[in-house]
Amino acid sequence: MTGKPVWEDANAEYERIIAPIEERMMHAVWRITRDPDDAEEALQDALTRIWRRWDAVCAHPNPQALALRMCINAACDQLRRKIRRRKASQFLSRFASPPRTAPSPADSLNLSEQEEAIFAAIAKLSRNQAAAVTMRLVQNHSYEEIAQCLGCAGATARKHVERGRQRLRELLSPLQGTS
Repeated sequence: MTGKPVWEDANAEYERIIAPIEERMMHAVWRITRDPDDAEEALQDALTRIWRRWDAVCAHPNPQALALRMCINAACDQLRRKIRRRKASQFLSRFASPPRTAPSPADSLNLSEQEEAIFAAIAKLSRNQAAAVTMRLVQNHSYEEIAQCLGCAGATARKHVERGRQRLRELLSPLQGTS
């Protein structure tokens, strides 16, 4: 036993690994979230994850790269949570105020069936395609932001969007005749 408290060793390791890249961590999170509250929450989440896995971070061959990757993952998770919250609030807002003209029962059923088919089609896409298509078409993110979130090159992000759109067209083609 060295006689030093464990937190002193952890503090020295923190100063060696995390302190030099704190600004890069903040910028990485900001570039993905583009919102101060979301960026702050994602960064806190990343730092919590880093602390929980501190031994693994210190033992990693490139601990700073791992810490940055954890920040990017936390920011992507934050975006996904934001998307889910937005979809849930949009869904609930439909029930908060009745529409001016009530749709016919047939129209309601048709709309409900179409929504179910769209969600089912998105669920059939690969994880990267679903994320890329959602980020591009729903959130209007740039391909660079999508690439950063998915951890791939910009060209690969474009390909994910392109292939995801094509697959959605194939899966949803039966709906085109029912509109």
